[in-house]
Amino acid sequence: MHGGTGPDESEAIALYYDDFAPHYVPGWRSLEHYGPLVADFLLRSVTPECRVLDVGCGPGQLTRNLAPDVSVTGIDVSARMLEVASAGRPQGRYEQHDFHDPLPGGWGRFDVVVAVGCLEFCRDLTGTLRNLADACAPGARLLVGVVEDRTAREAGSSRRAFSDDGLPGVDMHCYDATAQLGAVTAAGLSPWSYRFIPAWRHDEYSYVVQYGLWELRKDRPGT
Repeated sequence: MHGGTGPDESEAIALYYDDFAPHYVPGWRSLEHYGPLVADFLLRSVTPECRVLDVGCGPGQLTRNLAPDVSVTGIDVSARMLEVASAGRPQGRYEQHDFHDPLPGGWGRFDVVVAVGCLEFCRDLTGTLRNLADACAPGARLLVGVVEDRTAREAGSSRRAFSDDGLPGVDMHCYDATAQLGAVTAAGLSPWSYRFIPAWRHDEYSYVVQYGLWELRKDRPGT
């Protein structure tokens, strides 16, 4: 869940997750709710020898156990998380990259994209989704989880503190459903489904973070 918001904040986020990368998965399993939904999406979407992009991959737990013939590329701002991910899936490719930046064209195009548990730090949802769309092969399927705070007073986008303890001054970026749909269509992606779900429990502030969870498609030319 590690994307970056700006040069200074991105570095702070990377250091924050570097600190507990080896211990992330056991602790996270007690907090997150979206794992089974991601697993179901991957079961329905991943085909033999396809190319999967794991955005904000952390230690790679969401895509680690895909079939060996599936090509997995994971991106994250935390170098230590990438080390753990690479150890768990040595045949994978893991790169330090901020999702606010376009993906290098030399990486090729992806058939399946997972961006769940990372867009908490996304300051530009349209730009980020456009970067992902540009990295997709025609017909690609995407699963994207966006923080949606239905208690926010303002429409569109809003912010709330991520962690006064661990990441003081770094905000969690939230988008309402209308803003999410606008970003999806502006990025040139087609929405196939949307669900409002509990994503993970934020123990520091005693609330459950909610996602707008989208299944999206990168249309084939002429469709």
